Amino acid sequence: MTNSTLLQIDKNDARLGMFIHGFGKQWLRSPFAASQFKLSSPAELETLRESSVTTLVIDLSKGIGPTSSTGIGPTSSTAEIPKPNGSSTPANAGAALTKATGMVRSIFSNAASSICIDRQQVEAVVDVVDQLLYTRPASVLNLTKLKTKDEISFQHSVAVCALVGLFARHLKLDSNLVRILSVGSLLHDIGKIRIPTAILTKTDKLTADEMAVMQTHPREGYAMLARTKGLPEIVGKICLHHHEKLDGSGYPDGLKDGQVGAAARIVAICDVFDALTSIRPYKKGFTPEAAAEMMGTWSGHFDRALLKQFFDCMGLRWPSGPDQTLQTTDEMGDIAQADLNNF
Repeated sequence: MTNSTLLQIDKNDARLGMFIHGFGKQWLRSPFAASQFKLSSPAELETLRESSVTTLVIDLSKGIGPTSSTGIGPTSSTAEIPKPNGSSTPANAGAALTKATGMVRSIFSNAASSICIDRQQVEAVVDVVDQLLYTRPASVLNLTKLKTKDEISFQHSVAVCALVGLFARHLKLDSNLVRILSVGSLLHDIGKIRIPTAILTKTDKLTADEMAVMQTHPREGYAMLARTKGLPEIVGKICLHHHEKLDGSGYPDGLKDGQVGAAARIVAICDVFDALTSIRPYKKGFTPEAAAEMMGTWSGHFDRALLKQFFDCMGLRWPSGPDQTLQTTDEMGDIAQADLNNF
């Protein structure tokens, strides 16, 4: 299929028989679980028109076109995702989450008893996530909505892996680096298997002593990853530094600015975004828009240029207020690529 078969139209021009290819940067507003499908019922058409989506992209090679020249114009995919290798695609986000969560649970359980990580199992989970990103990129946010309190730690790892994969492709990073970032993000919290369950599941605020224990998980995870043959060093650095902040207030090393590598910066954004939007036993999840508003105002926490690109990737508005000069996607991708290559 070429981009000439894709046409962006106003939602009010949609009609039955059209094949929806996607919603561009408005995909977060989509009321549908599937990202690509044919409009086949009046109920679907009504749902679309009542949603906050304003435009959509249709595929003329798979369905009918507008009744007249109402199309806004040809469009191209915002994040071209290469077709992955691997097993068949899960039926939906829920099936993918269930499958991947079971595999992550096994990885963490085995790591707790054998001290090292099963790299083949990790690669298999990334394959499942890649399949989901390739066929249903708009369903990534459903991973957050579908979490259950009993599996939330494992599901968080899967969701962050999916967000990182989507974001890294948005930044146009090399496919090998996208894969490494996916592996690193999946394992970023592996050190939590060394943290007492009572601390991990506590619903009240942690005491100073409990927080000190919690903050050991990056080093614990890094030590486990260092003992695993064949893992790139970046994977370990993601685990070690994903809680660092650019103003030096993070942990475990209190790194500042350029001391925090691009890989850890990318994963930190996705990690916090998923944590904020997830339902926990002690809180409701924030909406993506509310999470973006909060993250955008946390001065010194994130790389703001990367954060702006993440919001663009997710179709979220940059918070209002004073702002700095921000790089374009291509510029940001070049910076991240160079940083990762020289990690």
